[in-house]
Formats: sequence, structure tokens, C-alpha cells
Amino acid sequence: MKRLKRWLRGPTAVLVLYAAVALNPSLLFAQELRVENLVLHSRAPLPAEARAVLKDAHARAARSPYFDASDSYDLYLCDTPELFTFFVPWARDVGAVSLFGVTGNIFVRPANVENDRLIGPHGKEVPGVRTLAYYFAHEVTHTAMSRKLGRVAYLTRPAWLLEGYADLIGKGGAFDFELERERFRNGDDELDPAKSGLYLRYQLIVEALLRDGVGLDELPDVDPTEVEQRLRQ
Repeated sequence: MKRLKRWLRGPTAVLVLYAAVALNPSLLFAQELRVENLVLHSRAPLPAEARAVLKDAHARAARSPYFDASDSYDLYLCDTPELFTFFVPWARDVGAVSLFGVTGNIFVRPANVENDRLIGPHGKEVPGVRTLAYYFAHEVTHTAMSRKLGRVAYLTRPAWLLEGYADLIGKGGAFDFELERERFRNGDDELDPAKSGLYLRYQLIVEALLRDGVGLDELPDVDPTEVEQRLRQ
């Protein structure tokens, strides 16, 4: 029995320590930069360019009515892939994750802050419109939506709506609707989330609905297949 207790004490202590760090990541992130109500945490001093990136992310996220100017949104910039995996082991290959169901904290992969670029799982900077500011704003939108709607209501929203809307806000207008619609009609693999890992198709659906005057509170009741049929015409 004593041996069993000693054996249990070790794993239990590890779990307790992990939970303490996971729920209070600031224990590992000594540096902090605040722009309005966005707070960027890091382990090493942040470069001067970080302020402009965070300001850009705030401007994008603030476009959403779900964004609460009186709330605080915490982003934790991990400086190694291992640290990112420590906090979100189930999503080790994604760019960033919002723990909307627990704390709302946001964890981000390593980045080249000076270039406003995330470093992807293959060690290269992510190109194009998905800047570091995009990733910040995308995940802040997830956190903001879950807090405004409530966690349970948020989880009932379909993936196409959650990710499509977060991408709409995250990209800050950098989306060519007609171009993406044409690519969708032609069966471009980038418009297939299962093949590309991108949310272009989801954003296209959300953009089409908003253009038609559908309100945000009405989006969950829409059948996306009907929207896709119209987009193909």
C-alpha cells in the first residue's frame, strides 16, 4: 500500500504542477506588452515591432461586435515548438489556439515578430495574408465570441461559421470575394479545408451571407450547402 501511495504521489504531483502552469501560463512568460486590451506575453524581451503587430491585431479584432473593449485578451507567444505543444498537445501543428472553453488564453507558435510572420510547423514563415497579426486577431475573435455567446452556445455553432467568421475578422479585409468564388467553382484544393487546412471555403460562405444581409445571430440557422450551391452558379 505504501508503495502504491508513493507511486501515485509522483504522477499526481506532475499533473498538479502541469495544471498550475497551464492555468497560469504567466509563470513561464515574464515579458508583457499591452496595446489597448490585448496583452502579449513572451519569455524573452519583445522587439520594437511587436507593438505595431499587436496594434494591427487589435484594429482587426475590434471590428467584430463580439469584441469587448472592457475585457482583456491574453496571448502567449511560445518561443519553441515544444513549449507550444506543452500547452496545446492536441493541436501541435496549428498556428495558434484559443482555449475558449477554459480560460480564453491564446497560445501562438514561434514567430518572427520583426517580419510580422508566424513560423509554421515545418520551420518556415507562413506567407501571404496570414500575418502574425492575422493569427492574433483570428484567435482573439474565438475567445471574444465564446465569452459573448457563452461557452455552451458557442460550441453549438458549426465549424464553418466559427472558423469562417474568425478568418473574416482576422484577415482585416484581405479577401478577394470574386476571386475565391471563382476558385471555388473550379474546385481549387485550397477551397477544401480537408485538403488545404485553410478556411477559405468557410470564409467565402460567411462573406456571401453577410453580403446578402443575413445577421450574425441568424448565421447558425443557415444551411451552408445551399449557400455553396448559389456560389457555384
